[in-house]
Order: sequence, then C-alpha cells, then structure tokens
Amino acid sequence: MDQNTALKLLDFYKENGEIDQTTYDNAHKWLTDPAYKAYRDDIHAMLRPLPLIDAFYQTIPFGTGGRRGTVGAGSNRINERTIGESAQGYADYINAVDKGGKLAKRGVAVAYDVRPHSKKFGRLTAQVLAGNGIRVFLFDSPRSTPELSFAVRRLGCVGGVVLTASHNPPSDNGFKCYWDDGGQVVAPHDREILKRVGKVAKIAKMPLAQAKKKGLVKMISKEVDKPYIARFADDHWLCDERAVKIFYSPLHGTGVTIIPDALKSMGFTDVVIPADQAKMDGTFPTVPNRYPNPEEPAALEKAVLLAKQVGADIVMGSDPDADRLGVHAPDKNGEFHYVSGNRLGAAMAHFVLESLKERGELPKNPTVMTTMVSTQLATAVAKKFKAKIVNDLLVGFKYVAQELRGLDAKGKTDSFVFGFEESIGFLRGPAVRDKDSASAAVIMAQLMARLNARGMTFWDYLDEIYTGLGYFADAQKSVVLKGADGSAKMGRIMTAFRENPPKSLAGNNVHVVIDRQAGTMKNLKTGKTKKISGDKGNVVQLWLDEEGKSRLSIRPSGTEPKIKHYASAYVPVKDAKALAAAKKAGDRAVEAILKATEEFETKVP
Repeated sequence: MDQNTALKLLDFYKENGEIDQTTYDNAHKWLTDPAYKAYRDDIHAMLRPLPLIDAFYQTIPFGTGGRRGTVGAGSNRINERTIGESAQGYADYINAVDKGGKLAKRGVAVAYDVRPHSKKFGRLTAQVLAGNGIRVFLFDSPRSTPELSFAVRRLGCVGGVVLTASHNPPSDNGFKCYWDDGGQVVAPHDREILKRVGKVAKIAKMPLAQAKKKGLVKMISKEVDKPYIARFADDHWLCDERAVKIFYSPLHGTGVTIIPDALKSMGFTDVVIPADQAKMDGTFPTVPNRYPNPEEPAALEKAVLLAKQVGADIVMGSDPDADRLGVHAPDKNGEFHYVSGNRLGAAMAHFVLESLKERGELPKNPTVMTTMVSTQLATAVAKKFKAKIVNDLLVGFKYVAQELRGLDAKGKTDSFVFGFEESIGFLRGPAVRDKDSASAAVIMAQLMARLNARGMTFWDYLDEIYTGLGYFADAQKSVVLKGADGSAKMGRIMTAFRENPPKSLAGNNVHVVIDRQAGTMKNLKTGKTKKISGDKGNVVQLWLDEEGKSRLSIRPSGTEPKIKHYASAYVPVKDAKALAAAKKAGDRAVEAILKATEEFETKVP
C-alpha cells in the first residue's frame, strides 16, 4: 500500500466514525511525521479499524509498573521510538530540575532483562541519556530489577531505568524508571516525565562507542553484583538453622544472577536448579504457555514435578526481572500447593517479627508496610508484635519505596522490617527500594529450615497464625477487557462503584465506600463523607464490616488490560478445633463476594 492510499483510508475511517479522533491524530502523526518514517510499512499493514484503534488510541501511560506493552508499531506500543521518547522525556526532566549539572554527573543506572529486544532498548536508553549529557552506568548483561534499584543507591545515581515487561508474555516489553532513592518514580516525577515524553519531537542520541570514549557511559557488573549479595548476611539473618533442600527455578530470567548467590551467601548449600530453566531466554520456551508469571501455579508445575523427585522441602521461582517470587510448599503428605502472595507475605512478616524479637534485634517502633488490596492478616500480625502497620498504600511497590523515603527523612529508616504486596512482591531491609525476589527467597529458606527443625510444614505454621489471630480468606479475580472498548468498559464499571455502589454484597451490608481517586471515605450508615489522606489512585474499596476486615477492592490494572477484584473475608477462630470450619466459612464468603460483584458488573452497560 502506498502512502497516499494509506492516508485516504485513514480519513475514510475517521469520516465514517470507525475510529475516534485520538486514534486518527496519533496514526496520522506516525504516518506523516518524518520522525516515524521507519514504521510506515508496519502501519500500512495494519490499516483496519480495530488494529489501528488498539495501536493508536492512546500513548502508553506510566502505570504501577512504568510503561509496558506489546512490541510493535504505534503510540500504544513498545518500540524504538516510544522507548527513545521515554528516555528523552526522562532526560529532559532530569536536566530541567538539575542545578549546576550535578544530577547529570551523578548519572543514571541502566539494566535490562532477558527479553528479545531488551538489550537493544537498554543500549538505546543509554545512548539517549548520553546524548543529553547525562552519565550512564550500563550493566554489561541482563540483570534483575532489584539489583538495578540497589545500583542506583550504591552508585549515588540520580535515577535508574530497567527495560523489562516483568512477568508479561514474550511479545511485551517496557521501560521502568527510578529516582535517586532507588524507588520507581512517583508524583510529581512520573507526571512531569510523562508530560515531557508527550512533547518529544527530536531524540538526541550519542553512539555508544563515542559515549564510552567521552566517559558518559561506563559498563558495570561485579562492582554492583558483589555488594548486592554481601548485604544479605548483614540485614537478612533471622535464624541459624540451615537444613533445608531448596528447588529454585529462574524461569529463564535474571533471577539466576542473584538468588543462587544470595542463598549461598546465607549458608544454604542444598539448592537444586533445573539446567534448562537456568538458561536466560526471553521466549521462555519451557514455561507453560510461555507465560513466566510465578503467581500462576502452572508456571512452576515442571519445577514441582522435579522437586518431588529430588525430595525438596520447598519450590521457589522468580519472574523474568526477578522482582517477584512464587512459592509452592508441601503438606504433611508431601504434596505441593501454591502459596498465595497474601499468605506468603503474612507468614514472612510473622517470621521476621518473631525472629527479630527472639534475637533481641527488633527495632524501636518496627514498621510493616503493605498495600490496601493486600490481606488484613498482615495488620493482625503487626498488632500482635506491637509493630506499626502501614496498610493503606496504593498498588505498586513504588508506594512502599515512597513510604521508606519518608522514614529516611525522619532518620527512622531502620524501623522498617518488612514490606509486601499480594502480587508476590516482598522486601526486607532498606538497601533495595523495590520488590526483591532474592530477599524473599532468603527469608523463606530460613523459615523452612526453622520449620524443618521443629517438624512442621509451612501450612502448620500458617494454621498456628490463624488460630491465634483469626482466619483471613483472600481471593483475587481479574477480568480481561482489551483495547479501547475494554478501557471504556472499565471506566464505566469504576464509575458505577463510585456513584451507585451496591448496598450489600453476598448478604454483607456495605458499611463504607473508599474512593482513592477522590480521596474520600463515605459511611453509608450515616451518609457522612470525609476526606482521607494518601496518594490518589483509581481504586474503590467497599468495607463489608465496620472495621474493614472483610472487604472488596476494585481497580484497573496499571500494566495489563484487566480490571482486578480483591475480596477478603474475616472469620474469628476460638481454638485449633474451630479452624477447619472457619476456613470453609471464609473461603465460601470470598467466593460469594466475587460472584456478587460479577453480577453487579453485568448490569453496567
């Protein structure tokens, strides 16, 4: 198809109402602006309404995990142009807030994962930053997201970038940027960066060889690898037991660069790693459906089969950028079961607090952090140990990092003992300011060694916690809504929960409606609405009891075309004998809440 025909066809779709104005404007720009000339043939090939809308209906926003999407041509795609614009906008922001060139000299650390285009995008990012006079510390091979966060702090950088799509399919990639504390950018930085990204016309690039010669790009590796691993013995030692057989799979990702060494540094020598899944490969050839998300039980099914053969006590697996850790633990009969992020987080928080108390190392005013959609069991655990709980954070570990930055400012950094979110993201210690699979692996290895010494399973330990604090059932359900139509549907659903929420769900009266976008908390019984503090975000939460122990939270995903639902139900437990019945009641309750939510949403046009 020639260019004139393509433009006429685009006009035809617009005039007949088959594509919206934003799609038209973006596609027209990419077809006519010389800066996008390299993508014209790809756009010509997709000139049908639905593909055009999907590729151009928006410019990829910065969500909870940065900028992430399918690799291809278009403003709503990841490609050399959108990565280049991201890097240019980031560079423009750094230079805009720079005073005297100090930030540019401090530099930016850049890492990339194992995906097919990640190395290319990582080098492109380095070229753009260097082209704008900003020093770059570029890892010489794939590295994990937590090590990138560590590098920012270790090297005293103004920020960092990691090229990754985390646990998404091989077709995806992304650009995730950090600020000088090692945490992902939050307001106002994220908004200001995105604003500048949208204004990028020309991308300044310096060839890598030239940038190295000028001292603007420095390749890094062991000078960050070694201290990243060395810190575990300093801030992760919780018990002295080490008798545990661990089966760990990196799922072809960067976890192989950190977790084996982290475990070894802590004295764990009986670690089995499958050779095929230890090979870094961004197509994830041995993972079911090539979907390397350890939050999905199927992702580690091969690891579980092999673990049984070698008699492992625990199975652990990390996602491609190794910020998240999935766990399968055996019951008393040796059958492995997936452990949800909520259960893992609550159990690890309990173990960390319990161990620090036993060792006399619990800091003054210990603090546990989690998100508003994570289990309320964490709140009960924190209260048991008289720890402060920060449990109202928006989804995204950048908000844990932001809270940590607040502790830094008060000189109370050491009070932080543990942070997690239900999507299998965990962190112990302040050296890293993002989810850290190696941190979680080291904690879980110690917990399992302790339980082995006591003749207990992980599930026994969890039951002990429930018996003392009550049973908290948690379940999450995502509904995929793709493209512009899906995005519009999500908007209508969120509006319905805000403006006309259900008065009851599954027989539970709705007591409170929290709207984090408006920053309000409405008591449906009294009709009174009050302002609440905290970051603004597109989340609505319904309390199904007066304390909010049973609740429903709804939000659109920041990285995938999904609307997510988080249901929680609390059932008191009098004693160990009552636990089985409490579990059944709680599990039934959360399923009923999710079903009632689905019924409510089907009525939304």
